Amino acid sequence: MNIYEHTYIAAPEANKKDMENIENKIDDILKKSSGKICKIEDWGLRNLAYPIKKNSKGYYRNLYLEGDNKTIKAIEEFEKFNEKIIKYLSMKIKNLPKEDSELAKEKK
Repeated sequence: MNIYEHTYIAAPEANKKDMENIENKIDDILKKSSGKICKIEDWGLRNLAYPIKKNSKGYYRNLYLEGDNKTIKAIEEFEKFNEKIIKYLSMKIKNLPKEDSELAKEKK
């Protein structure tokens, strides 16, 4: 299994229930292929560098996932058609970071 860093930005009007539904769906996709969510970082509501789909702010969420390439493609396919998600990015990484990122520390 590979480790991926996956970040998505939800629309500013997304509420906690919407965010929970997104993460539950991602978790379901991962469980179907025996993957898992290793770590979740909530970066909160932040300004975007440029407007995306007429939004100037968005809720950032960073996930560290364990899975294979097909699983990540399935997650991205789900996010592509979810109206609450305005942007996403997945990157394969070598190791799971031991410490929280600077943005997660700033949020706390």
